[in-house]
Amino acid sequence: MDHELQRYLNDHLAGSAGAVKLIDDLASRQEDPGEAEFFRALREKVEADRVQLRELLDRAGLEESTALQVAGKLTAGVSQLKLKWEGMEPGELGMLEALEMLALGIQGKRMLWVMLGELAPAFPEWEGVRFADLELEAIRQRDAVEERRVRCGRDSLVDAGRLEVVRAES
Repeated sequence: MDHELQRYLNDHLAGSAGAVKLIDDLASRQEDPGEAEFFRALREKVEADRVQLRELLDRAGLEESTALQVAGKLTAGVSQLKLKWEGMEPGELGMLEALEMLALGIQGKRMLWVMLGELAPAFPEWEGVRFADLELEAIRQRDAVEERRVRCGRDSLVDAGRLEVVRAES
């Protein structure tokens, strides 16, 4: 069973490596300094979660998988090629899809913390880790990205004039 837990934690660690790369790309493309700062701060939070995952692996006597880390980075690179092809500038489809991918990844992180909270009683070496707080922080991160995703969807999928007409008729 430890092998399965090791794999599960490493899968999330690999996914977070891809998230960091995506967040860096999103931050660099923001025209609004406040938005760029949002993504830089989000990156720091994701990095802190990566440190937490590594500590959990270590405290449980499990190993970090270099192979899965490389696989995660390769998968992220391939995904970003598609996004860049569709346009990653604000208001373009690739930006919307990048935010969608990021929101889904953060939701996956939330689910990770919930699962680990359920497993924690079997791992006394994890005592003191506040999984419920980690889950709440993931929810805040997801909601902040989701707000940006919805705004980007309005900008990239529907002509602004069409939305104004619909809103005026409502």
